[in-house]
Amino acid sequence: MTGGQFRRTKALATWLVVLLSISLLVQVALILVQLTLKDAAKDFIEDNLTAAQFDDKIAVFLLVALLASIASIAQIVLLVIWTFRLAKNNQVLGRQPQSFSPGATIAVNILGGCTLGILNYFMWREVWSASDPATAAGDPSWKQRAVTPLLTAYLALSLAGIAAGIAGGARQFGGFRTSNKPSDLAKDIADQIAVLSLSGILAAAASAAFLVFVRQLSARHVALTGEV
Repeated sequence: MTGGQFRRTKALATWLVVLLSISLLVQVALILVQLTLKDAAKDFIEDNLTAAQFDDKIAVFLLVALLASIASIAQIVLLVIWTFRLAKNNQVLGRQPQSFSPGATIAVNILGGCTLGILNYFMWREVWSASDPATAAGDPSWKQRAVTPLLTAYLALSLAGIAAGIAGGARQFGGFRTSNKPSDLAKDIADQIAVLSLSGILAAAASAAFLVFVRQLSARHVALTGEV
C-alpha cells in the first residue's frame, strides 16, 4: 500500500445496482409500449383509432421514455462517484501507471457516450484488473490480469443496439421523426418500430450484462480493500 485511506464503495454499489435494475425494468416497459404503438399506428392509419386515442398511446410512450431518461441521468451521477472512488482506492494500492486517473473517470462516465462506449470499455477493463484481490499492493503486473467476458459482451450488445437504431433511422429518443401530422407519425412508427424494438432489446440485454458486471466488480473491489 502506498499510503492514504480507502474510500467506501460498497453502499454506493448497492444503490447503483438498485438503480440499474429499475432502469432495466423501465427499458423493458419501453419495449412493450413500442410494440403496442405499432398496432395503434396501423389502426390509426386504417381509421380504426381516433386521433385522440392515438395521442394517448404516444403520451404513454413519452412518459416511459422520460422515466428512462431520468433513470439514466441518476445512473450517471452514481457511476461518476463510484468509479472515482474505485480509481482512488486503486491509487492507494499502488496500481500504477493508471491510464484512467480518478479525474479521468469522471470525464469518461459523462462523455464516453460520444465514443459509443468504447472509451468506457477500456476504463472498466483497467478498473477490473486493478481490483483483483489476489494481486498484492504495488505489484506492477496488475494490468495483466484477465478481464471478465461480461464486459466484452456488454460492449458488443451496446454497439449492436446502436447499429440497429441507426438502421431504423432513429433521429432522437424513441427513433421517430418529428412531424406536425399524426398520420405521418403513425407511418413512421409502423415502418420503424420492428427495428427500433430490436435496438431496445439489445440495449436492455447490454444493461443486464452491465448490471451483473457492476455486482461482480463491487464484490471484487470490496474483497480487495477489506471493506465491511
